[in-house]
Amino acid sequence: MTTSKTSTGKTTKWRTNTSYFHPSKEPGLIPGCINLSPCWFQQGHENPLDGFIPEVSAALKGDSGLSSIIDMQRPALLSSAALQVMHPQLYRASMSTHVALGQWAAVHGEDQMYRCLQHWASAYSGASIVCNRQSPGHRDPKCPPEGFDILTCIGSYKHAVMNLTNLGIDLLYNPGVMVSYSGRLVRHGVRVGDGDRIVWAWFMRDSVHNYAGTPRTEFAKYSLADFATYHLARYNQADFVRYRS
Repeated sequence: MTTSKTSTGKTTKWRTNTSYFHPSKEPGLIPGCINLSPCWFQQGHENPLDGFIPEVSAALKGDSGLSSIIDMQRPALLSSAALQVMHPQLYRASMSTHVALGQWAAVHGEDQMYRCLQHWASAYSGASIVCNRQSPGHRDPKCPPEGFDILTCIGSYKHAVMNLTNLGIDLLYNPGVMVSYSGRLVRHGVRVGDGDRIVWAWFMRDSVHNYAGTPRTEFAKYSLADFATYHLARYNQADFVRYRS
């Protein structure tokens, strides 16, 4: 959690800014945002020589980091299964990236990082767990455009709407709903009324795949069989308002 201004006078990023969070009604539930990844520094510290800075690469070292990863395994498996159905090619490429990262950790003696990667059950390279935050419309420029972010929301709240603004779609974002889209291409935001809400957001980063040398996948496409039955899945806004699902 950050305040609106830093010591240098610059405005802090909205993702952690206190103005976007609201207090929890449930005792012990703390508003905030936590980012987890066994290869966090590969996502932002790119280096022309080898893709990232080795001396700060193992972001989740030790038993505390490992316990956090093990606690994530059930939602991680759920998100991975969804990705495997929606975009099998991207799923296989992501798993290949994890293998390459594990090989790097083993060769460079990063034993704790290697151990964490063995327990990282998700096809995604990172996850954010966000509690009670309003999200203004935005894109995620560090994600691969072909990648599908997956967001799952739980809690006791009312009147949540996800806006996919450049698609012209508003979704009722009820507890338990899973939404997937390209965070790089689709402008998205969430408006929430009263109540507590926790979101699991699974994402990928170009820099991780670039380091591992994973070939860029194609965009997901309909097969001819899928396209022939597409009319069965179509809905319009009037139907959505009427049936709420």
